[in-house]
Amino acid sequence: MMEFRNGQFLVILSPFTDSEAYGYINSITEDSLILSVNPAGFLRNGWGILCIFLENDDIYEFYSEITYLEGNEIIIKKPIENQLNTIEKRRFARVDCEIGFVARPVTINNVSVEKLGKTFLGTIKNISAGGVLAETNLCLPVDSVFRFKLKTNYFIDCTAKVLRVNEVPSEKKFQMGCKFVNMRIEDVKAISMFTFKEQLKKKRKQFYEIAAKQKIHISC
Repeated sequence: MMEFRNGQFLVILSPFTDSEAYGYINSITEDSLILSVNPAGFLRNGWGILCIFLENDDIYEFYSEITYLEGNEIIIKKPIENQLNTIEKRRFARVDCEIGFVARPVTINNVSVEKLGKTFLGTIKNISAGGVLAETNLCLPVDSVFRFKLKTNYFIDCTAKVLRVNEVPSEKKFQMGCKFVNMRIEDVKAISMFTFKEQLKKKRKQFYEIAAKQKIHISC
């Protein structure tokens, strides 16, 4: 059973703004969570919000309402257990994307080929801090290793190992499930933050659409 605790980190989204706030739980009552939030300036008392938080390897979300706001302290309604929704149960959050890349094979069939200087083009279809699903015209064997630069807010040097390959006959392409190998911890953290922010964008859009539908229903 998931339980809230002091010091727990939450991300707060609202359909009324494109920004998100970050908060920590200061204290817990029977029906409320008292948070220290930054930035809190764009939040308003009475707003409906979506809260996202990490517990062990799971990411949860719940809808709530701001019942008090003073400075950087806010009080929100505490959800009950069945109001918590698990977003992601993998170790690493994975998001869909369309990111082009140019890659250089390092090893194929355990033979070093990097010095040949060959390259191939591809598109990353989804990504996590643990790896990518890459789509290419080239079918690399399982266990092949390749390098590429991942374009997020900046370029990140990545090395990936092919774990599985599936053909996409209708497009005459191949999709390779790959895991990152020999990555710097700073780069893994950067990719993790990128995927998390992409998740927030998706959740913000969904939340805005829900709020807009509710408003239309009420006005009718």
